This record gives sequence, C-alpha cells and structure tokens, in this order.
Amino acid sequence: MYFNQAICDVYIGTGAGKKLMEEIENAKRSVKIVSPFLSPFLVKKLIHLHYKGVEVQLITMDIIEDFYGDREKNMHQLIIQDRNIDKDAETLRLKWINTKRWLYFFVIVMILVLCFIAFIIQDRMVLWGGIPLLLAWLLIRNYTSKIRNAKIYKYSYRQLFPFKVFTTADSHSYSHPFIHGKLYLIDDGIAYLGSLNFTGNGTKNNYETRIRIEDRKAIKELVGEFDSLFHNENYLEKELTEWGKELYLEQGN
Repeated sequence: MYFNQAICDVYIGTGAGKKLMEEIENAKRSVKIVSPFLSPFLVKKLIHLHYKGVEVQLITMDIIEDFYGDREKNMHQLIIQDRNIDKDAETLRLKWINTKRWLYFFVIVMILVLCFIAFIIQDRMVLWGGIPLLLAWLLIRNYTSKIRNAKIYKYSYRQLFPFKVFTTADSHSYSHPFIHGKLYLIDDGIAYLGSLNFTGNGTKNNYETRIRIEDRKAIKELVGEFDSLFHNENYLEKELTEWGKELYLEQGN
C-alpha cells in the first residue's frame, strides 16, 4: 500500500518501544501485530490482553534460527491441546481387558487341574496336556500387547487467539516476499511502524526507528493492509495440528 501526507510522530534511538508497550497494555478493544520475531515474555502480554477481553491478532514467521526467543515457547503458549475419549476404542479396550482376565483365570485353573490329576494317578505324563496352555499364554500376551497399544484418545488443537505463522520453507524460491515489516495497530486508532520487532531487544535495547500514527485515513489503510495479509492464501502456513504434535505429548491410552 502507499499513503501520502500522513501526520505522524517520529522516533529513532533506543527504547523505541516504550510508548508502544504502554499503549498496547492499555488497549481497550483490539491489538493487531505483524512481527517476524517474538519474545516469549511479550507473547505473555498478548495472552494477558486476551483474557482481559481485548481482541488480539498476530502475524509472525516460522523462523528457524530465532535468536530473539524460543520459538517453541512462543507457540506452546498460543496453541491449546484438547483430548477426547474415543468411545468405540474405549469399549473395545474394556473388552480386551475382560478377555485377558478370563484367559488368565482359565490357564490357572487348567494348571491346577493337571497338577491335581498327575498327583492322583501318579503319572507325570499328564502334565504334557499343558502344551495347549502355551497357546493360551501366547494369546494372553497378544491381548496384553493390544491393551497396551490401544489408542483411546483423540487429540485436536485450537488457537488461543487468531494468529498466523507463515513458513519460511520456500522463502528462497521467491514465490512470495519474506515478511520483514513490523506493524502495530491499537484499537484501530493508533498505529506504529518501524524497525522494532516484538522482542525485548527490539522494544528496549536496540537502536530502532519507529513512527506513531493517529491519522484516521492512514489507520484505515493500515487496518485493510493487515486484514489482507492475515487472509492472504499465497503464503504457506504451518498446520495447527503439525504444531500441536510437535509441542504436546499425545498419549495413546
């Protein structure tokens, strides 16, 4: 997008994010952020805003060498795992458990019967009749394995609040540009643009540039640009389920 003659405040130097963070924390309705790098403690601030009832949207990148923060910590806070019981699998598992118990009972009873007969008639050859019990034992082992490996849970994943993680998997193919711009929209009435990432260094320590805009026409254009990027289907996204399986343990039983 291009917008001319916007009225804005200009800042350059360290601490470029001080006023930005104050206004993000005081947001009443919405916060929308585009930043390729994230810091976990700043993501927590967005989570806090979400639970306060502020609408939060985030666009970031799946950057492999994320030296600004732990990517998995960031995603772990934003993805929730839901676990539901597969009723059919649970019913089948209970059936296997009951079958196993009956098989054990049968084997034990048969061993006692054979031992008793061998003792009464004083003939150890009777004990050869226990060979079929070996097959029963193998059957029990099979059922034990089925019980142990039976998966009775189904897992699904959901976002704590709407976010997009565009992947860098094909960034070198130039099929789409790398998202390097930083944009912060607060209550759709204040916008920040500049070089500062949503990280501790970006907002506090680095020598950064940023501008602050309240121009209504410019804000309207920026909100439209954010929405267009958020719903851009040309950018590849990492699947939510794929994230979830990497971040969470999925117990089978």
